[in-house]
Amino acid sequence: MRINVITQSLQAEFRKAENAKKVDKSGTTGRTAPIDRSDFSAGAQRLSTTKASIEAVSASVSLQDDIRTEKISEVQEKLKTGYYDSPEFLDKLAVKLLAEFGIQDPSP
Repeated sequence: MRINVITQSLQAEFRKAENAKKVDKSGTTGRTAPIDRSDFSAGAQRLSTTKASIEAVSASVSLQDDIRTEKISEVQEKLKTGYYDSPEFLDKLAVKLLAEFGIQDPSP
C-alpha cells in the first residue's frame, strides 16, 4: 500500500514534468504574453513640445547678427536730433505701453 502511494505521487510529478516539456516545445501556454508599453503624462508631453520650441527659437536667434550696426547708427542719430524727447514720440510710446498692459486699445 505504501509503495502505491509513493508510486502515484512520482507518476503525478512525472506527468507534470512531461506536460511542461510539451508546452515548452510548442511555445504556447494558453496565455498571452504581456506587452511592454510606456505612457507619458500630459506635463511630460508639454515639456517635450516646449523644449522643441525653445530649441527652434534658439537656432533662429543664433543665426541673427549679434550687433546690428545700422540700428545703432539710427538710434544715435535720433538721440542727437532729440527725436526721443519730442511730443510725437512720447505720445506713441504712451499708447504702446497702455496697449501692452491692456489698459487701452492700440488703435487710436
